[in-house]
Amino acid sequence: MKEIESKTSAKIITDTFVRIFLIFSLLITIIVSGIVAFTSLQIRKSEGAALLNSVQTAATNGQVNWDEFKLDSEKDEKATFVRLTSPSGQREESQGTTNFLKSRKSWGNFSLLRDDIFLYSSKTSKNGTKAELWLNINVVVKSMIRAILVIIAVMIFLFFLALILIQKAARTISQPLTDIVVATDGKDVKQVPVSKNPLEVHQLSQSFNRLLNRLNQKIENEQQFVSDASHELRTPVAAIRGHVNLLKRRWHEHPEIVDESLSYIDEESMRMKVLIENLLTISRGNHLEMKKERINLSKFTDKVVSEIQLALRQKINFDIQTDLFVSMDKMALYKIIIIFLENAGKYSPSNSEITININLENHQVDFQVADEGIGIPEEEKDNIFERFYRIDKSRSSEIPGTGLGLAIAKEYAQLNDAKVFVSNNSPKGSIFHLLMESIEN
Repeated sequence: MKEIESKTSAKIITDTFVRIFLIFSLLITIIVSGIVAFTSLQIRKSEGAALLNSVQTAATNGQVNWDEFKLDSEKDEKATFVRLTSPSGQREESQGTTNFLKSRKSWGNFSLLRDDIFLYSSKTSKNGTKAELWLNINVVVKSMIRAILVIIAVMIFLFFLALILIQKAARTISQPLTDIVVATDGKDVKQVPVSKNPLEVHQLSQSFNRLLNRLNQKIENEQQFVSDASHELRTPVAAIRGHVNLLKRRWHEHPEIVDESLSYIDEESMRMKVLIENLLTISRGNHLEMKKERINLSKFTDKVVSEIQLALRQKINFDIQTDLFVSMDKMALYKIIIIFLENAGKYSPSNSEITININLENHQVDFQVADEGIGIPEEEKDNIFERFYRIDKSRSSEIPGTGLGLAIAKEYAQLNDAKVFVSNNSPKGSIFHLLMESIEN
């Protein structure tokens, strides 16, 4: 299979222009030369018709003086031949007609004698006299050739002029694309150059830069995540190894440290387990299987709150409508509510309250968890549900977590055709929302 040659946009534009120009030039040449030939031929035909009338009139009146009926231009003195045939068959001819008729080569109404071209026409008068004319049309051919040569000369001039302009315009179009290719060949690409023209390349460059911004932000988030995850894993691993070494050295002499060390090892290993589970949840993403079922949201929320209340310093208040049903995967709904409540507990003062509200409107349930914490800046609200994202990087060591919780909540919500978002709480704090479709009792 023949490999298709790759071409630059400038090459494609130039090649296309050359093809179009050649086709256009050919059409113009044919049309203009055709018009010139047709016009000149009509003029010669009119002159020939006038000659035939004059010859017939002279023949009717008597002897024809052939010298009076010479039809030649000043520049072209080639003979034009005339023959008269009476009803009785008697013929009269202009000088050289017999030799012409013997030597000519005929193609229909056209005849060729050496370098001369003749057009045949005839006319019969009322008295039966037939006049035949072989009209020299060299002047028509020469006019057509002159027109063609003029057109070719003009087209050649216009071709090279237009080619220069087209190549310049093509470079204007292709150069910004070349600049983008050169810029993206670098190892660390932050932005690509943005040209003002052409508009499509300008818009494409801006789209590339927006994409690069998102990719760079994602890379930074992932690098931050790796750093956070490494720290989160390093700390419990170091603590576990420290207690294991302590037990190896001293448990015989001090058996009382066994329970304390085992308790600490259990606590740290649980932290590692939670982190690893979150990482696995994120990595599986859309491969998670959801099994929707009919859930009494009021009773389900009451059960979740009773489980987590002891783990939170803040008091959880909720007063929601009874017998309100939604269709969700039970595990996913449990995880989302837990993530919302744990997130509220992390970023709220210990003496504040967490409030759960539910609004029902147009068959849509808005499950809300409101806290009285530090709040979320407007410019950060679109990012907090992204993977590995944490708002206050400087406080990441003070507040436990890896920035995966809300990303997991978003993943679970999308898999259940639900939606999560955040809004401001008044006078301070944030409200996390979970929008679900309600179902009839």
